[in-house]
Amino acid sequence: MAAAAPRCQVQSSVRSGSERPSVGQRGVPVVVGVSYRNSSIGYRERLDRLIEERDWTEVARADEWALIRTCNRIEFVLSTSAPAAAAGRLSRWVKKELGQARFYVLEGHSAIAHLFRVASGLDSMVVNEGQILDQLRAAGTQARMAGSSKAVLSPLFDAAVNAGAAAKSTLKGMSDSVASLGLALAIEKLGHKPSSVLLVGTGKMSKIVAAKLQGSRIHVVSKRSNLPSSLRLELVPERRIGDVLRRCELVVCATNHRDYAIDAEDVADSKRRKVILDLAFPRNVDPSVRSNPGVQLLDLDDIARYASRLRFPGTSRAERLVEHEASRFEIRLKASRLSPELPGLFRWADAMRSEETDAALRRLGRLSPRDRRIVEALGRRITSKILAKPAAFVRSSTQDLPQEERMRLLRAVFMEGRP
Repeated sequence: MAAAAPRCQVQSSVRSGSERPSVGQRGVPVVVGVSYRNSSIGYRERLDRLIEERDWTEVARADEWALIRTCNRIEFVLSTSAPAAAAGRLSRWVKKELGQARFYVLEGHSAIAHLFRVASGLDSMVVNEGQILDQLRAAGTQARMAGSSKAVLSPLFDAAVNAGAAAKSTLKGMSDSVASLGLALAIEKLGHKPSSVLLVGTGKMSKIVAAKLQGSRIHVVSKRSNLPSSLRLELVPERRIGDVLRRCELVVCATNHRDYAIDAEDVADSKRRKVILDLAFPRNVDPSVRSNPGVQLLDLDDIARYASRLRFPGTSRAERLVEHEASRFEIRLKASRLSPELPGLFRWADAMRSEETDAALRRLGRLSPRDRRIVEALGRRITSKILAKPAAFVRSSTQDLPQEERMRLLRAVFMEGRP
């Protein structure tokens, strides 16, 4: 049994884009996806396995592509001059393989605004939940490293991350997590705070649950021996999981184990009524456990239904900010079509930023993940600010200085003689 965080993080299945020829016409941003809003966890698990085993990028045949793949959503993000055709190919492929395709398809402004809302946590099961911004940032980084994110998707993901961070700053005080929400639902079903708890896994979600259940007797199944002393956990060997499970009122599973950690046989002779909270994706608990009348199994679908009953007031400012930033980005994207050489300048500048940032990180030695993100963000901000005014200069056009002449001047300053 693996005892790590559930796979509620972006998974890389982006193939290298170096061999795919680029299309001359600038692509339109497109999102084709499913989420907790329109699909079951079982369907997302099947789609997840399909993506793991097959090359979806060959099906989409887009100019640029990225993949957002988390517990609660799987989204194909494309840039293509033929949005309907690319979305249709993906839908037909998935329908053929899985029997149905439950996709939503967004393009242009709708796709841009959706990604900005996702990054901000406004489209999450729990508004302003903490993981999604890093997950979207990682999806953009993976696509860029694979060479499949270029003139459209690279700046789109950067802009989404920036807008998401800005929007999140207006949602302070609303931060929560799927684990916290799931625990609230489990306690509601039990009718009281559990006296005895079994945690399967010691990842972030399990730690959140353990911190909120101080005062309960908490057993944990883990291959780690160095459990956090502040949480006062009792380590359980895997061979004794059945005995402890039968005695506990609440069982919480959150591992990256792809097979079931608990099945119907494990709870067949349970000594007391219990709730099992499965926070993992893919699921850690066999759904057949529900056939036991003494056991109530809760998974991400149940948490989504519970979340739909809740109200998250105070999001209007974040919604307005996201819509404003999405409109600004759309204007910049349209303007770049009028200035076809600008993306080349941005790619050159981004390559220089990446090269210099990597060199600085190597010289700085071992940094914490937070410090690395600060250095990387500094590089992006400096690059964006340096290029903002030249780009605005080129996108403007007057009778005295038309756009073609402005681009000639920009080439002379920035681009001539560059490698």
